[in-house]
Amino acid sequence: MVGSVYEEKDAHSWVTPEGMLNDQYITNREPLYKGMNGRYVERFTVPTGGRYIFKPLTNSAQHGRERWMYERVMSVLPPFYPQLIAASDLTIAPAQSWMIYEDLGQLVHDSQEATMLGAAAHMAAWHALPVTDWSELPRVGQKPSIRTMLDELQMQKQSTVDLLARLDMQLSASDWDKIARLILTAEEQLPTVLCHGDLHPGNMAEVDGRLVILDWEHAHLNTPLWDVYHLVDLSHPLFPRTVTPALRERVMDVYLDKLGSLGVQIERVLFTGWYDAYAIVFSLWMLRLIDSDLRSEGCVWPKEQLRSQWHETAATLEQCMKHMREE
Repeated sequence: MVGSVYEEKDAHSWVTPEGMLNDQYITNREPLYKGMNGRYVERFTVPTGGRYIFKPLTNSAQHGRERWMYERVMSVLPPFYPQLIAASDLTIAPAQSWMIYEDLGQLVHDSQEATMLGAAAHMAAWHALPVTDWSELPRVGQKPSIRTMLDELQMQKQSTVDLLARLDMQLSASDWDKIARLILTAEEQLPTVLCHGDLHPGNMAEVDGRLVILDWEHAHLNTPLWDVYHLVDLSHPLFPRTVTPALRERVMDVYLDKLGSLGVQIERVLFTGWYDAYAIVFSLWMLRLIDSDLRSEGCVWPKEQLRSQWHETAATLEQCMKHMREE
């Protein structure tokens, strides 16, 4: 899943041995975003006029993951991802590693219903893949597991109670028992699947009417609920959206219908109940994280955007708590 031999040969001259774009061989460069380690993903142009995306390793914990995905997984999926043109040698140090992708042009990141429904169908396709040959993939993504989140919330019970009180909400002891039981049952009964791991709105884009899924470096093995929560309810400071119970149900329907067409049958009522518990825990954990960011002077996100993210996450929490109690 790499570019032509000609492109790949040229691509290695576009990058220095230190893993930086080589200004001697490119005519223009445009920073797109800054990674966790301070390195930039950039669009660049070469003398022939060709444009590409340069992606150095932006998170050392994910070294080699995205390349592994392209070499082992992407070729069996429909082409809803950018083509990989070239990559650094696997033996190179993480700080010097890089990948070069085709430039898809102007990306439109939105959370329109059509985008979410399209992503749900694509997601079912990769969730339906057998994972028996991919045991080297980790079972935890860039955030703690759902059980770890649940343990943290219960171990810091008073701060969780205080957080809920700020929202005029509360969870009784029986509610917590039900949530824990649902999560445990979900993990026992749902299949282990390949998860994208970070399917927020910034990693989905429309390109000339085509939906593409970006940034596979957080791929890991998990229950399907991880990806479903990210697609439907994970808020992001840069990509505000409004999710209603009706929209959530429509996305679930498309996802489960597509899974069924691929031979994976999951009972719908059970799945939505498991999702409610999962979303309650994940949303509470996210609210605590956003609170921490709001208190931090060094946070990269503007406070106004964080407050919007906080309210979106609180709305998810309220809706899923209400739905769980109605079941």
